[in-house]
Amino acid sequence: MKIVFVSGTGTEVGKTYVAQQLAVARRDAGLRVGVYKPVASGCIRQGGNSEANSTTVGDELVSADAIALWEAAGCPLDLDAVCPQRFEAAVAPDEAARRSGQQVDVSQLARGVDRWRGHCDTLIIEGAGGLLSPLAEDLLNIDLFRMFPDAELYLVAANRLGVIHEVLATCRAAAFSQVTVDRLYLSASGPTADDSGHSNAAQIRHWLPELDVCELSWGQRWAEDRD
Repeated sequence: MKIVFVSGTGTEVGKTYVAQQLAVARRDAGLRVGVYKPVASGCIRQGGNSEANSTTVGDELVSADAIALWEAAGCPLDLDAVCPQRFEAAVAPDEAARRSGQQVDVSQLARGVDRWRGHCDTLIIEGAGGLLSPLAEDLLNIDLFRMFPDAELYLVAANRLGVIHEVLATCRAAAFSQVTVDRLYLSASGPTADDSGHSNAAQIRHWLPELDVCELSWGQRWAEDRD
């Protein structure tokens, strides 16, 4: 089972969209795709009559991102396999857990991958927030990634003013932790780019010539993965 870990330079940069597109592309290539969001905050309470999530019963917390990933992958297994730990407050997962009188189960973050073994050829993991955002009291996204030695790391950044700093800072922090970013998806942040949107990719390639940079325009879909 190949593992791809999708993280970002921060929040709201397009991680879920990129993960969805990867799932669709690999399904179109004939692969069985699994999707895993180890923990999610900012979840909503939803009853059992929702068309978006027919498996929800009662007043249960659901993650909109997890539903989007699950549907993109063709609805494999179930939503609990996609996102087993869900919290309501729209803050970092460890803080969201504390506010609900709980704590993030660190062992389950990695153990959740095992449920997908034998059920998919590729597992796409989407972290919460940025690469150095906390998932639990003593665990960042980058720490979780390092639990899977053969995984590839795809970084997503919004193509807007300031992204050069965000990408360089994230990649240098990763290198300091002996982690290599395998690919950058530079995703349009809106239907029209600001003045920097046309030159950010070239600037990033200048400073990080070894990085595979993929530019995505607003609403762009790709027919196949670059692998």
